[in-house]
Amino acid sequence: MAIQTHVSENPSEIAFVKELFPDAPHYTGVYDAHGLLREGTILGHAVHLTDDEVRLIKERNGGIAHCPTSNFNIRSGMANVGKYLDQGIKVGLGTDCSGGYSPSILKTIQDACVTSKMVSLFTSPGRRTQLAQAEGHEHRVMRFEGKHLPIATLLFLATLGGAEVCCLQEKVGNFVVGKEFDALVVSVPGEGGRQRDEICSGGNPGVWYHPEDDLPTLLERFLFGGDDRNIKEVYVSGRAVSGWGVRS
Repeated sequence: MAIQTHVSENPSEIAFVKELFPDAPHYTGVYDAHGLLREGTILGHAVHLTDDEVRLIKERNGGIAHCPTSNFNIRSGMANVGKYLDQGIKVGLGTDCSGGYSPSILKTIQDACVTSKMVSLFTSPGRRTQLAQAEGHEHRVMRFEGKHLPIATLLFLATLGGAEVCCLQEKVGNFVVGKEFDALVVSVPGEGGRQRDEICSGGNPGVWYHPEDDLPTLLERFLFGGDDRNIKEVYVSGRAVSGWGVRS
């Protein structure tokens, strides 16, 4: 059974939890003391986790739902997702429409990108040095803390990362043979796309691209400029359910 709740979203919430459970070591410790922190526990936000909380979540194999749009909108703060990934914690994306203002996972991806950039800007020079030294000693181990998240990592958070948080990674999250085919067929030019000289535009005027763009570039253009006008087909469990390319 999955458990979904909030943790350390904002300082006032943390203070209130401390009033309710004064003997608990921290917010996350409340869940742990009551058997609610385990695999299948989905912790929303996790903006202000202490190092002890991070270690405990990793030890219990809990997951974090990163909700950057909500965190920006109600001024909760910015989650250090790079740190959580470095510690091996499962992280996916959440829209949290009650605190945010958009159900779009694309908007969430964009705000997750901005969050990582802002967190990197506020990483102290001393911490940057520590992280660089650690990365140098761990050959071929990519670290994320103190850096903006790469496009590939943002895509992971929106797909397989979320599946792992929900313990559904054996069913969905990528295109491994045997999993359910949940997928989007994306058209970067969109419906009615056309070419103008060497630059193309289409049904979504917010996405401009070059005919020679490679796949990673096209992906980035879609993630940061695309919307439903670029969604040709939507598949759920192998069945086409929506999209302008799906005709009834």
